[in-house]
Amino acid sequence: MLNAKIPATVITGFLGAGKTTMIRNMLANAGGRRIALIINEFGDLGVDGEVLKGCGVENCTEDDIVELTNGCICCTVADDFVPTMTALLERDKRPDHIVIETSGLALPQPLVAAFNWPDIRTQVTVDGVVTVIDAAAVADGRFAADHDALDAQRAADDSLDHESPLEELFEDQIRAADMVVLNKADLIDAARLEAVRANVAGQVDRPLKVIHASHGELPVEVLLGLGAATEDQIGARKSHHELHHEDGHEHDHDDFD
Repeated sequence: MLNAKIPATVITGFLGAGKTTMIRNMLANAGGRRIALIINEFGDLGVDGEVLKGCGVENCTEDDIVELTNGCICCTVADDFVPTMTALLERDKRPDHIVIETSGLALPQPLVAAFNWPDIRTQVTVDGVVTVIDAAAVADGRFAADHDALDAQRAADDSLDHESPLEELFEDQIRAADMVVLNKADLIDAARLEAVRANVAGQVDRPLKVIHASHGELPVEVLLGLGAATEDQIGARKSHHELHHEDGHEHDHDDFD
């Protein structure tokens, strides 16, 4: 269909959860899809982009990878994300699918809300928000395998305008999700994996698809094709901040009408 919207998948999760590995596996099994990647990496010399540029598959050309290195994508939506999306949509060869990998500190809600900007909404739909979780770390009572690395990532981002504790970020990334991937499931037994699944499912009051993976390996059809149109629902998936500060203006994210 000539006027069909381009689907976009937002992949979020803490540093070390396995987002990049999962995306690399997805690209290697893209089945001929032309996939554009927006990588929101900062503070580590863009290593994710370099890894992906070297993946050696036809659908992973350098022109199809855009790195946003000015800080947390949810804090620089108007300055970075919207112009990047506009540039992608103006290409002669438009992508079949757009994949956005957020930084581990991103709040997904403001990013998904940006898809309601008129120039984007008419051309792109959010196929789904996929939150990747380190199941082994959560089973051990942590949110990520290396909390020190998360703290370093936070310190490296001068534009970060939210100081949300890890627990709140973890909750927000689940609240925004259409699907949660419990990665590194091979590192824990079935009982602990089920406990993590129950923990995650209990964070929301709606049905939530929770699946598990090892080494970020999932069929591409599972990741691409959720058909969720999340931009229509994100207003109801309030972040921790929104739930507790409905009438305040302490958080300085861009607002979208």
